[in-house]
Amino acid sequence: HTLSISMLARVARQMSTAAPRHYDLVVIGGGSGGLSCAKWAAQAGRRVAVFDYVSPTPHGTTWGLGGTCVSVGCIPKILFHSAALLGESMQKDAPEFGWRIPQGTTLDWLGLVRAVQNHIRSVNFAYFSQRNTQGTDYYNHLARLRDSRTVEYQDQGGHTHAVTADKVLIAVGGRPVLPNIPGAQHGITSDDLFSMKKSPGRTLVVGGSY
Repeated sequence: HTLSISMLARVARQMSTAAPRHYDLVVIGGGSGGLSCAKWAAQAGRRVAVFDYVSPTPHGTTWGLGGTCVSVGCIPKILFHSAALLGESMQKDAPEFGWRIPQGTTLDWLGLVRAVQNHIRSVNFAYFSQRNTQGTDYYNHLARLRDSRTVEYQDQGGHTHAVTADKVLIAVGGRPVLPNIPGAQHGITSDDLFSMKKSPGRTLVVGGSY
């Protein structure tokens, strides 16, 4: 049977005016801290939801569940550093111990990026799978606080929805910011580096954090 337009409209109005879904805890931010909090709360029997959304960088870079450390921080940094140490050891140390390294040996940048991104995606997937086993609800939407106990978000169609919670934890972390100076659009941030299709080559680094 087909539903008339008026019936569909009535159903839509009923859905839009329905009471928001309620949780014991809503976590805004799906990084290490937010996911850990959600995990322990769920294991304690609480009803938990996690909101996680990555706004694209000016160059369009995004990533999956797990936060900065997993996707654009500690883990890819360590993997890139390990690749650099391997190259240095192969070129400088290995010949001293009898290894004959062919001249002209170079780094396959795309191979490095592909290996690092594959590892990151495996961790993203592990986090997502754990969410299912823990029984937490996951919202891949940009969350905003309407008040101290109401979190609202928009779906892909632009419709606004809301959930309520006894407690709301904000664990969004931080993002690097391009300076407001002429030519800044030509720069990149650490959010972009680990998935670039081409090596940046000689690079000036502004900022000395981990």
